[in-house]
Amino acid sequence: MALAAFLGLVLGVLALVVALALLAGFQKHVRARLAAETPHVTLEPLGRDAVRESEGLEKELRARPDVTRLSVVARGRVWVSYGDSSVPAIAVGRTDADGLALTASQARDLGVFEGDTVRVVSSRTRLSPLGPVPIVGTFEVGALRASSPASRRVGEAELPLAAARRLFLLPEDGATAYELTLRDPNEAPRVAAEIAAALAARSTEAFRVTTWEDANRALVTALRLERFALFATVFLIVFVAGLNLAATSAVLAATRSADAAVLAVLGASPGLVARVFLLAGLGVGVLGTATGLVAGTGLAMALDRFALIPLPAEVFGLAHVPFTVRVPDLLAIAAVSLLWSVVAASWPSRAASRLPVAEALRAA
Repeated sequence: MALAAFLGLVLGVLALVVALALLAGFQKHVRARLAAETPHVTLEPLGRDAVRESEGLEKELRARPDVTRLSVVARGRVWVSYGDSSVPAIAVGRTDADGLALTASQARDLGVFEGDTVRVVSSRTRLSPLGPVPIVGTFEVGALRASSPASRRVGEAELPLAAARRLFLLPEDGATAYELTLRDPNEAPRVAAEIAAALAARSTEAFRVTTWEDANRALVTALRLERFALFATVFLIVFVAGLNLAATSAVLAATRSADAAVLAVLGASPGLVARVFLLAGLGVGVLGTATGLVAGTGLAMALDRFALIPLPAEVFGLAHVPFTVRVPDLLAIAAVSLLWSVVAASWPSRAASRLPVAEALRAA
């Protein structure tokens, strides 16, 4: 029974380590793609259409040592039309854009290919002798982009910054947002907080400062919930192994009742007798947990190092299933498994310490 409890803990901890390493590998890949395809920090003025270069904010942001790139952005809503088909889009003008770039889903809905000419109708209007008329531009489709985890319900259409400024009636040095790329995407919350504090002290005008995690809040939250749900589900294996450990401790207490009585006669207190049986059960728990951690870590690292589980790269963007072993995960697994081992072994140990000495000696 002790061997069964030991193997149950080993398999449970091993499964938990491998499952969390698998989830961490996929989540690391998704977060890396989000960080690569989403600006790390975005600044947008509130209460006005645009911020101008002459205000000096752009120069201050470029001077920050943690900023590796700053993109001046002109963003607004448009309709993209081709023939009798139209799709809504968020037009984003950037300095490094070359022609009009649509997502694959937008191109499919419109029925266009690279090199086709489409019409872009802005949500802004211009006054004319006939009244307000929409601002319209024609563009040649220069590229089609694949969808990504950061894709939104209304897709983005990228075009040159000067063309976007004309569509949205912005000044020549105007921008609706500044997008910052940082050296370390994980520092985005700190950098955003520092920039927000500096802007609050710099002027009375309000700015919205968001990070790449804020822009993908629903997906980031879903990833965190997924980790918790997987941990709770796979931990059921460790839970069952702990029940087996409790049964093992109970059998040990029943078969060694005479030994416990002898210890009591020799002067051992009930607390000491309980600790003896508790340590016996806990020894199985510690050994099983440690073995499971070592075996699970080795298996996860081998699966990742040698790419033993291949994937179709055209579907998942990965050639094999990734595994990432995180030290915090190992510590959490060890803590929970050992705690449950203590709980499982504590009741039989207390029962053994309360057994009447005379009855135990008589039964022996």
